[in-house]
Amino acid sequence: MQREELEALRAHADIVDVIGHYLPLQRKGKVYKALCPFHDDHDPSMQIRPDRQIYKCFVCGNGGDVFSFVQNYEKIAFPEAIQRVAELTGFTLQESPVAQSAPRDPQIEILHTILQETIRYCSYELMSESAQAQRTYLSDRGLSDDVLKTFEIGYNPEGDALYAFLKAKGYSEKDMVRANVIRITQGGIHDVFAGRILFPIHDRNGDPIGFSARTLDPSNPAKYVNTTETELFTKGHIVYNYHRARLAARRAGRVYVCEGVTDVIAFWRAGVQNAVCTLGTACTDEQIRLLKRIAAKVVFCYDGDRAGQAATVRAGKMARAAGCDIAVVSNDTGLDPDEILKKSGKEGLQNLLKMENSWMEFYLKYLQKETNLSNFTEKKEFAEKAMAEIQTLSDEMERNYFADEVWRLTGIRTGSYIQQPSYREKAAPRTPVRTVPNGTRTAEETILRSMFQDPSAVSIFENDLGYLLDPVFQETAMMIVDEVHARRVCDPKALMAATDSQPVRDCIASIVTADSYDEPYSESVLNGAIRKVKMTVLRRRKEEYRKQLGGTLNDESRRLIEQKYEKCVKELRRYIDEEKRNS
Repeated sequence: MQREELEALRAHADIVDVIGHYLPLQRKGKVYKALCPFHDDHDPSMQIRPDRQIYKCFVCGNGGDVFSFVQNYEKIAFPEAIQRVAELTGFTLQESPVAQSAPRDPQIEILHTILQETIRYCSYELMSESAQAQRTYLSDRGLSDDVLKTFEIGYNPEGDALYAFLKAKGYSEKDMVRANVIRITQGGIHDVFAGRILFPIHDRNGDPIGFSARTLDPSNPAKYVNTTETELFTKGHIVYNYHRARLAARRAGRVYVCEGVTDVIAFWRAGVQNAVCTLGTACTDEQIRLLKRIAAKVVFCYDGDRAGQAATVRAGKMARAAGCDIAVVSNDTGLDPDEILKKSGKEGLQNLLKMENSWMEFYLKYLQKETNLSNFTEKKEFAEKAMAEIQTLSDEMERNYFADEVWRLTGIRTGSYIQQPSYREKAAPRTPVRTVPNGTRTAEETILRSMFQDPSAVSIFENDLGYLLDPVFQETAMMIVDEVHARRVCDPKALMAATDSQPVRDCIASIVTADSYDEPYSESVLNGAIRKVKMTVLRRRKEEYRKQLGGTLNDESRRLIEQKYEKCVKELRRYIDEEKRNS
């Protein structure tokens, strides 16, 4: 769908009329109010601004434009939301965005149909008398009938019963082979997954594309086998449970990434529905791209063994390069999620997710385990690897903190490697300026509002600051920067349409619906807000240095930290004096 047509539909669709299709509205002056459908609301807390074509709930925070409301309310994908808005407003689209996003090839559809028939047949067979051992195994693993139904788990009987069933249904052997449910050998035609429990795998749209199949035969070395490469199934392009986890991940703003199918099911049983897996540890760029579409934050929950941790490093670096916010769950139990659930129940697995480390915390711990820090050569290599990763951090305070951690661990001075942002002196304004409200959060909101109001604010932000402390604000700021570089202006509604992140949409809606958005852009106010953020960073850094000086340090380390502390205090005092002059 062309951007011009999307903008034409946006201009045509009145948000009051569309939301009024779903909810009763009350007019209150220049705004409308409604009970928010996204939380248990008893006093109308959702505000709709027709002048800005934005809605915002001031309790749960959900907000956005006409498309995001329909997408969130009906729990549908963005192309479907576009089509629904067009239907509700009588706008004729040149071509259906749903048809564009998911073209249906008859030769591909037959494979989906064969796989769906296989799922139905094997689900039925799991309930048969011949599958008693398989049902007992699944029951012992805690998989209830509801879980079996949700994940469409089944059993492919011994022999070639599935082939006989599909043949009787009229499907050709050629298409069954294409779907990889049968194989033709010199010995005849055989079921690929005979005697195995089947866990169906779906694509991002929920169409079946293959299976992960488990045997209960202890003598079989291949405990799990997956569908081989087919026209539908490319392992490196698949994120298991994506279609089920998508909505929960968007709502939570994060997605948990596990190693295997049973890990995902364990999290689901524990009430965590935003978990997926990569069918092993070999994460690919395509899988990262899919993960980024449903959540800004990707939390890796790979096993705590050496292979799992090495895989986390590889996948984490790929995800960070793609612009994802990364965290890692620290699992030192020696158990996988399914075993934790069995041993400690839902609470035990939920508590595991609270053991979340930032990317750099995890990476430094990983390097420590892999390095002999009593050997100088390895110690130097440790410092070089750590500093290369630290340099990629966007937050100056984090860069300095972790550089100091590397110094503490190795004794190798690395602080000179850090690129310090330059703070430019601002001439005192000749005219009185409006007071910048107190609070770092409000200051960051002021910066974002200024960037929306005037493209010149983007240049000032990039030159004088370049980062925000709140991760959602930071993501929003980077999107504004990219949009202004590409188009010279930034329309908040267009930015909402360009992101799948509901927290970012909520952030934009909150800024645009605030009364302060009507105030004219002021460079002096922007400079004051930037100064406020810098002061917060300096105060935090000063406190961290103070804590370090209270610990045990050698003379050289203490001298260096004292120098940093004094420099930090001096710089902070300069900003405080500057703020007093401008107040």
